[in-house]
Amino acid sequence: MKRTALGGAALAACGALVFLPALWSGLVGDDYPLVTLMRHFHGLGWAFDRNSAGQTGHAGYFYRPLWVSWESWLYRLWGRDAFAFHAVNLVLYAAIVLEVWLLARRLLSSPAAWIAAGFFALYPRHGESVVWITGSTDLTATLLALAAMLCAVSRREWVRIGGAAAFAAAAALAKESAFVLPALAFLVLWLIPPPDLERLGRRRFLVVGGMLASLLAVFVVRTSVIGGIGGYQGAYPWRPLRVVVVAVSYVLAAVSPPQLELVRNPALLLVPAVLLGLLVWRLWRMRRQTGALLVVATGIAWFAVSALPSLNIAVDLNNANGERLIFLPSVGLALLVAAVVPWRPWLLAAGGVLLAVLCLGSAWNWVIAGRISARVVHQAAQLGPPHGELVLLTAPLTYRTAIVFTGGDLDDAVAQAGRPDLATPFCIPVHVRSQKAGAIRIQRLPDGSFRARSTWDAPFDFPVLRTQAALNGECDFSRGGPADFPPGLRRLAVATPHPTRPATVFAYFDGHDLKRW
Repeated sequence: MKRTALGGAALAACGALVFLPALWSGLVGDDYPLVTLMRHFHGLGWAFDRNSAGQTGHAGYFYRPLWVSWESWLYRLWGRDAFAFHAVNLVLYAAIVLEVWLLARRLLSSPAAWIAAGFFALYPRHGESVVWITGSTDLTATLLALAAMLCAVSRREWVRIGGAAAFAAAAALAKESAFVLPALAFLVLWLIPPPDLERLGRRRFLVVGGMLASLLAVFVVRTSVIGGIGGYQGAYPWRPLRVVVVAVSYVLAAVSPPQLELVRNPALLLVPAVLLGLLVWRLWRMRRQTGALLVVATGIAWFAVSALPSLNIAVDLNNANGERLIFLPSVGLALLVAAVVPWRPWLLAAGGVLLAVLCLGSAWNWVIAGRISARVVHQAAQLGPPHGELVLLTAPLTYRTAIVFTGGDLDDAVAQAGRPDLATPFCIPVHVRSQKAGAIRIQRLPDGSFRARSTWDAPFDFPVLRTQAALNGECDFSRGGPADFPPGLRRLAVATPHPTRPATVFAYFDGHDLKRW
């Protein structure tokens, strides 16, 4: 028992170690608005009375009061210390790895549990959830969701019903992805129940009813506070074709490293094709192993069901943006891998080393993204006119597999850098592939718009599944001509700014620094 506990702890530690560079990745993207939100936090009741952006009055968006409260309490402890927030993320991730191991031990054999938890710990697609401070929404919700699942398969009836319901409600108050928990519990208790629970017959499904009741209460509170279901307010419409394409992006992302630009280099689609082919071959070889096939079915169903709430938002197969959406689904992948991968120490060791290298590479990209973010914020604060507007004709959206900035401006970031007087609207988003100064050039056109040209070191990022829309009301952007291959990335774009302040300065990100035009 002692050796088993030490092994579980070592596995959790490995999960944290492969993403250890996260500690030095600083603030990026939505971390800046999160800091602003945490500064305005006034207690648990305050969080429960507004959406996760701090807005009241049926403002829509997301309702995550438990996560907002958790992050804000941490902020009260150490302020805007990014290192500390990243350290907490790593601790949460290590705890989730332990939960995956405990759940797999309860449902599968001991060797299979080690494989499942090992795969989950070293899964490279976890970067966005683990390394990004704002990605802690997934960590917090999944930690509580897996606690609910562990309760659901407990030997004690009061833990199964009461504990599962309570943790399910808490998880849904951290992120809406947890609303699928009753379906996940039903799948597990139906297809691969522990023997002692299987003997209970239909009585074991009482836990599903308890979860449904608690989540219904959360849903009522959620809709009454934010005025509906919430979400991105129509930015990602639910259309049949879109859902199919998004589902394909999830499958391809699930079986490929985040470092592969699958859309820009279609030849790399051979990697997920080979892995999916190996899976089909392995399942054919296992066709008479009913128990293992039930685990496979559970894993696939877990992935599909837990992906349903976000099937209108694709994982970007060029820059990995959105991979956080398959964090909870990846628990299903872990069960699947545990069922199909044989216990071969050399195979497991080689696979573990490869996955660990990919995780470290992904985490390091976030370190570079953090440096770009800090540098651009500092330069914007220096370039912006007093009480004026700094229009960023081009702005870094991502660096390889990491987020640099989100939204449509740097207002929160420059305010935290000492420039609350400055407005900073974005125009054209840039995907930084390598930091090269001079990769982007800007030319002003007679009509007042700006034509931007880039090299493949810093192409412009355009949406694939929807028409591009202005990131804010003060600057439009367009392709500047017929679209060409590859989808989503382009070396030509046109920005049409509409500044609203008399004192306005134009600047652009040149691939490495923010320059005044």
